[in-house]
Amino acid sequence: MTELLRSMKRPLGMGCALALATLLTPTARAGESDHGEAITKWLGSYDVALNAKDLDRLASFYHPEVTIFEGGSTNDGWADYRDNHLGPELEEFQSLQFSHFNVKTHPLSQDDRAAYVTAEYRLKAQVKDREVDAAGLETLVLVRDDKGAWKIRHSHTSSRRRPAASPTPQK
Repeated sequence: MTELLRSMKRPLGMGCALALATLLTPTARAGESDHGEAITKWLGSYDVALNAKDLDRLASFYHPEVTIFEGGSTNDGWADYRDNHLGPELEEFQSLQFSHFNVKTHPLSQDDRAAYVTAEYRLKAQVKDREVDAAGLETLVLVRDDKGAWKIRHSHTSSRRRPAASPTPQK
């Protein structure tokens, strides 16, 4: 690192030098990768809890004062979301298959206590006699609680229902 800075023809300001050092430091880059991998793994655990329709386990992922923007409506707080949206929805779903993919994490603070996540999701389920097949986008704002666990503080999803498969013509 020192040799790189010495070899430059023009001296860098202290701020530029520190930024360059941060970018070139292997431990900083490895830490960022580990941070993203940990959140991606955490989100995979969320998917397992959702597919199990386990509201008690799902509660551990949410901040009590979470805000949810979904389907053109808003839920304020975990209890509101659980009782008036997620809980009733999970009761209706049969053969639920939910997963996140293309997960990208973005730290929001130097102290590693906040981040936002962008991801895509896929949801398949049977609701009465109708098949639901939806794909969408999600942005999550995460904060760490006093014990260091990630909590969803805000969630915003958007989706389009996939068109039902065309019936096979009978001969």
